[in-house]
Amino acid sequence: MNAGSVSRRFPCASIFPTPRLHLAEIVEALAKSGALAVPLLGDEWRLLLLDAARASRFRAARPLVGKGERLVHQRMEVCEHFSADSVFRTLAREFQVLWDDLLENASCNPFTGRLIFNDLMLQRYSVGEVGITPHRDRTAYRNLVCLFVLEGKGRFALCDDRTGSGAREIPHVAGDVVLMRAPGFQGSGERPFHFVRDIQSPRTVFGLRQERA
Repeated sequence: MNAGSVSRRFPCASIFPTPRLHLAEIVEALAKSGALAVPLLGDEWRLLLLDAARASRFRAARPLVGKGERLVHQRMEVCEHFSADSVFRTLAREFQVLWDDLLENASCNPFTGRLIFNDLMLQRYSVGEVGITPHRDRTAYRNLVCLFVLEGKGRFALCDDRTGSGAREIPHVAGDVVLMRAPGFQGSGERPFHFVRDIQSPRTVFGLRQERA
């Protein structure tokens, strides 16, 4: 089954009932800390997305990525295929509109070029698994990484290097979107080291990223 195929009618409630995206606060937090979590998803939509995720076809991610000192261990399942009527594509479109409106009225755009969410991915973690060891995202990802937490408890943190030193946890709960800077933010090429670990309950995350063409 394609991820997020519509199995029941969309809720009448808004996806983002009371948008809390305040650009100045987001830019300040990203510049200072590299990431932050914002409560955003309405509960009806979160549950609809979660139902769609549970009905989706996942595959196991490669357990080892990279070589030598850049070796990354990961234990998760991923889904990258979304039908045209997927509820996840609806979320992506609405989130794009939200950002377009936010940036249209901004005195200064902190991103390089237009912020476009063209990479969609579901990630699912099981209790007791390693998650993802400290790593940096691909260089092709630009401007902003957005992770919608649909369920679960786990530790997401930024750190200074591949050993995980100087870990700075980003507290979050289901319904939050975790925002993390990527190359292009304020003209910088910075890619924060980060990790996911200590999965305490099944964790499902929907990611929106901008991949450079």
